[in-house]
Amino acid sequence: MSAMNSTQEVLDNKEPTIGKWVCQLFIAEGVIGILGNLLVCLVILRVKFLHNMTNYLLVNLAVADMLLCLYNIFSGLLYNDDCKIIDYVHKSFGEKVVFCRFLQSPFLSWVFSYASAYNLCVVTLERYVAIVHPLQYARKLTATRMKILIALIWMISFLFSLPFIFRLQPSKDPDLACSKIEYQDNTFHILLGVFAFCSVYLLPLTLMSWAYYKIQVTLKRQAKALNLRHARAAAYDLVIARQRLVSMLTIVLGALIILWTPADTSVLFCLHLPDKGPFSFCGSQGFKYFKGIANCMFYFNSVINPIIYE
Repeated sequence: MSAMNSTQEVLDNKEPTIGKWVCQLFIAEGVIGILGNLLVCLVILRVKFLHNMTNYLLVNLAVADMLLCLYNIFSGLLYNDDCKIIDYVHKSFGEKVVFCRFLQSPFLSWVFSYASAYNLCVVTLERYVAIVHPLQYARKLTATRMKILIALIWMISFLFSLPFIFRLQPSKDPDLACSKIEYQDNTFHILLGVFAFCSVYLLPLTLMSWAYYKIQVTLKRQAKALNLRHARAAAYDLVIARQRLVSMLTIVLGALIILWTPADTSVLFCLHLPDKGPFSFCGSQGFKYFKGIANCMFYFNSVINPIIYE
């Protein structure tokens, strides 16, 4: 996942034509993702009958995905050798610190990745309460509580991403802006990789899978109860609604599993692409190609989210 490493780190290979191709794909995904998510925000905010809790949560999800796509473009144009068009000159050591710690490092990319994952969880939570506990919906999901929950999502996203500012530092070489922070062993990167895998991938996927399962069980039970009461028309309508919802949920979960798994698995095993690490293949050229493809797949999820939730 490009959120997991800087694009430059992923595309550092001996064949610049391949690097340029992958870099251009990153930027194309970023542009499409920004336009799609921006359109979602504008439509929901301008059309009054769309002003409801579910759609406000989708706006927040679209904002997170849009920022992730924007960072994708920024990282490619500013500090990727294969498609860089801007040479930023650092006038002071303080500017170098900010640039290396917060911009060229994967910190912001992780912030937006966490926010996107946890916003998906909140959207799922809202659907879960609406279907499984409809009588408690108005009491449990008040506007104030949802605002607090959204604020917590962004706070947690920043907090969980803070360790990534300790991967790059200002370079002592006047010709280089940043350099990697060298640790005596791989303990920091291994622990960070495990934490990131569990918090940004395993936890959201587990929560959403559980909620989707409960939603399907509840809808099936409701349809059966209506059928027993001979309310066949209502039962039929509920079955149709269930089929539509199940189809959407299947697409959501399927997209997450297919598009997130390669990138998040690579983070678990090879967070920092070492030449010498816990696994010998982490520093191989083949793995760098795999990492680039996995990053493209991860970003593609932010591109298709507006289509899935349309």
